[in-house]
Amino acid sequence: MNKDIRQLAGDAEKTALNTNKVTRRDFIKKTILTTALTIGATSILNVPKDSFAKKISLKPVKIKTNYVKTINGKEVKWITNPSAEEKLLIPKISLPLIAQDGAMVPIKMETKKPQTNSLYLKTFYICDLNNPHLILGSFDLTPLNGKAYIATRIKLLQESYVQVLAEYSNNEVYGARKLVKVTVGGC
Repeated sequence: MNKDIRQLAGDAEKTALNTNKVTRRDFIKKTILTTALTIGATSILNVPKDSFAKKISLKPVKIKTNYVKTINGKEVKWITNPSAEEKLLIPKISLPLIAQDGAMVPIKMETKKPQTNSLYLKTFYICDLNNPHLILGSFDLTPLNGKAYIATRIKLLQESYVQVLAEYSNNEVYGARKLVKVTVGGC
């Protein structure tokens, strides 16, 4: 009988110790209740909302759709219906439709015109009117390159038209552009 009394006393002591513990479920309930009361109190007291966080204004993105008119004092030719010869001179641009990260947007540019000593692509320019700096990069080529082809990565701040200009040895400049949507700006 003494064993039964001792066992009952031990069980009572254990349950008394367990009642002081807070279960995970009780903790979550109490946290939610405290948060709700805090939010309710601030709305009743009419505390200005600006004191907790500034308002975020989502302005629509304005995309500049202009064309680059001149580069280094030379007029840029934007041809909509090119002839067979002009198709060889106009740069071809390869860009993703949507850039997940504006900090590293892959771009490839090339022209189909063979690099000869009489007429060769002298410089590729990458331009973006929506970036703080108009010219994102320039690449000088010679007839020794054999092919006018460049692949690199650029930074874009927002959705914009990336413009590639091809300057030839006869001082003519041809342009092409492509729209790129940027989910996260890189500048």
